[in-house]
Amino acid sequence: MGPDHNALMRDLASPTFKVGVRRGRWALLGVKFPIAMFFVAAPVRFGGPTGFLLRSDCSGYPATAPNSQLWHGRDNQPLADAHRPKTRQGDTIISFKMWAACLYHPIDRLARNHWPGQHPELCWTTDKTIDFLLETVHGILDSTDYAGANLPAAALELPPEFVARHAGAAA
Repeated sequence: MGPDHNALMRDLASPTFKVGVRRGRWALLGVKFPIAMFFVAAPVRFGGPTGFLLRSDCSGYPATAPNSQLWHGRDNQPLADAHRPKTRQGDTIISFKMWAACLYHPIDRLARNHWPGQHPELCWTTDKTIDFLLETVHGILDSTDYAGANLPAAALELPPEFVARHAGAAA
């Protein structure tokens, strides 16, 4: 196991991560390093889902920011725009728009260069942990901007490569 994998596993076992799980903000669904699959809870909205899958590439962690996307579990691909979190006006929340293969937010390794010198408090630094990413995504969903999403149940299924690992872990 490499140092990035060790660091991720250490942070996933931390009390801070476990507090987020106990509070119902997120859950770890599996790790097939460098990929970690999370469930991030969403607030109750009429017709809205209980949350979303977040697929994070954690290679280079924590020296390098994770690269994350909202994910459709059964299809094992990025979540289609039609199923992403919407605003009251019906637009996709900007951080979750279909933009490259990442969150459109300074926390993501692929997007952060779009805000040079701006939002340093939102950018990944080597002292951050996976909790910072999950708190950020949960915070966006838990904002008053979030109005819900038309998410099919299949989108919350585990992707195939995580099903065997998850079933084996439960045994």
